Amino acid sequence: MANLYRRFWPGTALAWWLLGAAWWQPPAVFSQEVEAEEAEQAEVSAPRYDLGDSALSIRLGAGFPLFLLATEPVETYEDGSRIALAPNLTVMGTGAVAWNAYLNPTFTLGMEVSGAVAGDISGALLYLVPILVRGGYVINTPQFEIPLMVGLGATVMRLVDKTSVAFTLQPAASFLWRATADWSFGATAEYWFTWEPPWAGGPDNPHLFGNFITATATAVYHF
Repeated sequence: MANLYRRFWPGTALAWWLLGAAWWQPPAVFSQEVEAEEAEQAEVSAPRYDLGDSALSIRLGAGFPLFLLATEPVETYEDGSRIALAPNLTVMGTGAVAWNAYLNPTFTLGMEVSGAVAGDISGALLYLVPILVRGGYVINTPQFEIPLMVGLGATVMRLVDKTSVAFTLQPAASFLWRATADWSFGATAEYWFTWEPPWAGGPDNPHLFGNFITATATAVYHF
């Protein structure tokens, strides 16, 4: 019996010791795991912008003239008098620079200056320069931010030697991926609704509501 004890006891004791060592971990190991989990959670949490923070956005893309609405019927060569008119413009090249200040983590207020150029059926170029005050609501997630914005202001328009001004309403939405805590990249869609008041275009010009849509690549820097 003593020989049997000496034969099996050392191996059994070693097995129990290894099992206990695998089950028990020092407090330092648990502390390291907790710190790693907290660091990982901090990396995926959404950056929190607040009062005093700002964002500068730059956009480049294309605009698409949709249709014009006249306040009075306009004579056309093909269809007689019409209220809705084809814009007779090419696809526009457009770009914008906007600055927004955070009022709190979700609401912003700022300004935007954009520009667009398109050709008409006669080959002349139409220039549009909207200057807007813009408010926004920002939906934040760890990986993305989705600003929903409305701009209000005026658009300076010039065609050949004629210059006029139109009131402009511009709702917009962006979908942006957070590359870093400071930089976001994505795309923006905007709807331009312009109205030329009677005194802006002269008595001989029809007063039109312009409707355009734009799609632009967008880069945003937070500071």
